[in-house]
Amino acid sequence: MSAHPLVSAALAPAHVPAGSVWHHIFQDRFPDPLGFGYGPSRFSDPRLRRANRFGVYYVGATFEVAFLEAVVRDRRDGNPAPFPMTETELSTWAHVPVTVRQPLDTVDLRDGACIALGVSTDTVRARAQAKGRKASLAVWQRREQFDGILYQTRLNTQDNIAVYDRAVPRLDAGPRRRLNACPEIAPLLERYNVVLV
Repeated sequence: MSAHPLVSAALAPAHVPAGSVWHHIFQDRFPDPLGFGYGPSRFSDPRLRRANRFGVYYVGATFEVAFLEAVVRDRRDGNPAPFPMTETELSTWAHVPVTVRQPLDTVDLRDGACIALGVSTDTVRARAQAKGRKASLAVWQRREQFDGILYQTRLNTQDNIAVYDRAVPRLDAGPRRRLNACPEIAPLLERYNVVLV
């Protein structure tokens, strides 16, 4: 099997500046707003049986993209009918603003970067996530010790960062709010045709 293109590609870091604010939406039952798991996700570690697997923490550039990535996902994709969601389900989610306390050096896979690097665009755009995981492992193992991957979500093309666990200590979480108490949620429910029942 040939090595992934990101193993040897010339990568210039994309700097995420200190003081920039991102958004994270997560299940309210988890006590740590900066916590992360090792379950499957777009850029999670594909090595399922390794004791030293890396974790990934996701943040979005806006409240909207964090909501789409965490809550809506593919439930509205190809579904023209209003999508019913219970008030109870909405209340199980929480939001925190996340401030970058120390700058992050990420690999930029936005816009035409995948084509320029010879990486499959399925890495960031496909519904299936296997290629993203392989790309992430290649980035994680680079000697430069990148802090994560900067990419555009396939759901609305806004920016996200997959932050590797080694860089999560450079983040600070702001005040925690239940999603049903966030004033930003109402226009998003209307825009994406999510109906509370």
